[in-house]
This record gives sequence, C-alpha cells and structure tokens, in this order.
Amino acid sequence: MRCFLFLALALTTGLAAPAGATPVAVQQDTPVRVAAPPQDVAARLLAAHNVERAGVGTAPLRWDAALAAEAGVWARELVDSGRWEHDPARHGHGENLWTGWGNRIWTPEEMVGEWTDEKRHYVHGAFPNVSRTGNWTVVGHYTQMVWRGTTHVGCVIATHGDRSVLACRYAPPGNINGDRAY
Repeated sequence: MRCFLFLALALTTGLAAPAGATPVAVQQDTPVRVAAPPQDVAARLLAAHNVERAGVGTAPLRWDAALAAEAGVWARELVDSGRWEHDPARHGHGENLWTGWGNRIWTPEEMVGEWTDEKRHYVHGAFPNVSRTGNWTVVGHYTQMVWRGTTHVGCVIATHGDRSVLACRYAPPGNINGDRAY
C-alpha cells in the first residue's frame, strides 16, 4: 500500500505544496491495525475519499458535521439491530454503507478502500450504464464517492461486539440517471 503523504495532507488541510516540492511516497507493507484516535477518523475518511477523487479529477469533498450526525443515527441502528439495509427514510442524501466482522480493527482507509476497489468494474458512461458487469450496484459505492456534483460528506463508524459499520452520507447525492460520475 502506498500513501502519498503530502497529497493527503493537502487535500484535508487545503495547503498548497511548497515550490519545487514533490510528494513523498512511503511504503507500508502491512495495514495499520491500531485504531485511530477518534479526532483523526474523520480526517482519514475524508482523505481516503479525496485521494480517489483527485485521481479522477473531481473536486475534493468537504466534511459536513450534519451529514455525519445523520449517518451516525443510521450506523448505530444497523450495528445495534444487526440489520443490513440502506436507510428507508427519505433524507435526500447519497449513502454508502460498509460492514466488517471479526476480531480485528478495520482502518478507515481499508473501509473506504473496499468502495474504491469497485472501480475495477467501472466503465465511464451515463448512469446506470457504468459497470462492466451490466449491474450498476457493483460500482455504486465507487461512483457515489467520485460523483462530480457531490461536494460534502459526513461519515460515522459504529461498533458493537465484533461488528463495525461505516455509514457515509453525501450531498448533493450522486448516482443520478443519465449523468456521468466524472
């Protein structure tokens, strides 16, 4: 796994690179297994989204605390009830969900990375014709992450026992029929 430290910092802080500076790549052979301090989780989730958005040329997302609070209500409902479904409430925002089980700690980058991995099935086209498989749902998390019209995101990770749930809300929502992700 390669992390471009300056790029991630620039995306999350809005800093510009010093003149003549080049990104520094750091090789990390194994995923980090230590939970991030709570104050760092939001920044890491946002950076994971924005690194992928930068790669396809869409503007970086901005963090939205109200979206995070909304996502948190649903994440807690899912983890506490054991259910697994999108929020049936008409909240008007896009939604990505991720869950993991097992006696381990999932990093924010691993969680968002599973959505990013969907790009291997992505084909550039008008939604819903965006998947090599013919089924847009295999790339729906990815397209929502990089959707050019989306400007804000808020996410929460909820845990119960050995289960973790990540819920992210996006505004304006993506995956609009007839539009392109980027």
